[in-house]
Amino acid sequence: MIFDILKDSLEYVGTNRKQIIIYYLGILIFPLILIESYSYHIIENCLNGMINNKDELPDIIINSETFIKGIKLLVLKIIYCIPEILVIIVAMNLPQNNYYYLTAILLILTILSYSISQIASVCMVDAGEFKEGFNFTKIINILKTVGVTYIELLVASLIILLGIIGVTILLTGIVMLFSGINSLVFTIILTVIAILYVVFLIIIIPLYVLFKNRSVVSVYNLS
Repeated sequence: MIFDILKDSLEYVGTNRKQIIIYYLGILIFPLILIESYSYHIIENCLNGMINNKDELPDIIINSETFIKGIKLLVLKIIYCIPEILVIIVAMNLPQNNYYYLTAILLILTILSYSISQIASVCMVDAGEFKEGFNFTKIINILKTVGVTYIELLVASLIILLGIIGVTILLTGIVMLFSGINSLVFTIILTVIAILYVVFLIIIIPLYVLFKNRSVVSVYNLS
């Protein structure tokens, strides 16, 4: 099942290239709000879809209503990040030797808040009410129903995301390693690496968001 969901989500991202172009143009103007507005629309679209059913990415609609929906989705996710924000604030006022424990706590909180916030986002969109994003009884019941499949999805998504981050870090390391060398060849190499770096940050990550939305809703629909 998890492989069907991943395959379907990857195919889904490439079904409407025109909207992908508009998506990127919008990101240049309203980065987070546009991403979350389109995420909201994708979630709505996928709630009525089925995996392996050749659903297409919906058209991007830009108006005050979609922007408000995007802001709601963004605010919901920020609220779920409050525990991590508090840990970071505490870390800034503690001795360095306590960072190991706080890092472990931060990692655990991040995994939990991310996992819950993704399902919470779908609950909010499905009900059309912001407060449903905090209906923990419903969220917990859904997690119980789709538990194993959802965990498999998170692990698979994490591996994909870590792969993207790993390549980005590798490119950054190479740039830093050769940054002090004055040579036309190295200048060309660094320019190519810098371009690839931008590609991973600006192109791959937004596509990953679309892939992730489709995947999470597909799991949600199993509940």
